[in-house]
Amino acid sequence: MRQPQVLDSFDQLSVGEEFDFGSLVMTEAEILAFARQFDPQPFHLDHDAAKASIFGGLIASGLHTQSACFAQVIRSGIFARVSMGGSGMSINWPAPVRPGDEIGVSLRIEELTPSRSKPDRGIVKHCITGRRVADGVLVIEIRGTMFMKR
Repeated sequence: MRQPQVLDSFDQLSVGEEFDFGSLVMTEAEILAFARQFDPQPFHLDHDAAKASIFGGLIASGLHTQSACFAQVIRSGIFARVSMGGSGMSINWPAPVRPGDEIGVSLRIEELTPSRSKPDRGIVKHCITGRRVADGVLVIEIRGTMFMKR
């Protein structure tokens, strides 16, 4: 796994390549603020309701976890010069994220396809993963498709 460096071309990537984007901490204050604004379900907002839920305690919104991990990748600048946007994502949240959890973020290149109709670009299929640093448990998996300049 390598550290991200700003890419100048789709052609600098290879299938199977993995990048390490460091980690982030999901604080209780951020979890509550995100939930109030975007996902106001009781197990994201209220300690008592969360304790009585299937989660047994307060958890981050999956949307918050997704946003935080995606932002970790984008803020690195790796795709700043080459990104032309994406065409979709598939997201799985196999384990909850709790206040104070530190999440390690990585990205693996799964498929690279040069465009046949537009030779100035390529299609990248990738998988962003987030793992709880304390125990290595996978908390999010984001499979996406991006268009990149060549």
